[in-house]
Amino acid sequence: MTPTNVALTCPWCFAPANPAPMPQSCARCSKRFTLSAGPALDGSVIAPMPHPHAFPINLKWSILVTYRFAVLEPMGVTSGTLDPVVAVAPIEQTSVGYPDVVSIAVWKKLAIPDLIAGLLVPLPIALLCAWGAIASVTHSVGFGAFMFLLTAGFGLLTWVLFRRGFVVGRRQARIVGRWASFTVPFEKVPAFHSELFRRCGIPAPPIP
Repeated sequence: MTPTNVALTCPWCFAPANPAPMPQSCARCSKRFTLSAGPALDGSVIAPMPHPHAFPINLKWSILVTYRFAVLEPMGVTSGTLDPVVAVAPIEQTSVGYPDVVSIAVWKKLAIPDLIAGLLVPLPIALLCAWGAIASVTHSVGFGAFMFLLTAGFGLLTWVLFRRGFVVGRRQARIVGRWASFTVPFEKVPAFHSELFRRCGIPAPPIP
């Protein structure tokens, strides 16, 4: 598909979709996402004048043996591939100017690695420590208190991982321009979402 052909589609299954100010569910796959029209599609959307000293927002993530990156720059958003040796120098990149943005789709998936990590590591340890705290409370108050603290610590770590897996998830933004499109996972830098929409002149919708 060419960039403009995917601009008005569901980011999950590419079924036709229309821009809306709030999260919507796909008529085909029933999955939730937001789809916002950009300045290149909606004449009422006007990207603000770029500020030459606007701070960049950088993202970097791995795909198998390579690294990809995205950065919000004063004039537009750029994404590409970094060199596989030190993952610093870009070997391929594509840029979309903010006035040339056709649409932005945002959605999130379950963060499966975080869920698996929570189930396999801190949760069993927290349960084991809780059993140890209960079993030792009548024999050694000090040891029981120590095991209770371990239970609380590993229980908190389990909650953090589960929250990252279910609530935060793997948040992604599909940015479609006139001549290019790419997808950016931004859960590690939440400011990427609001700043991307602000620089495009689009009211930022809530993340579904």
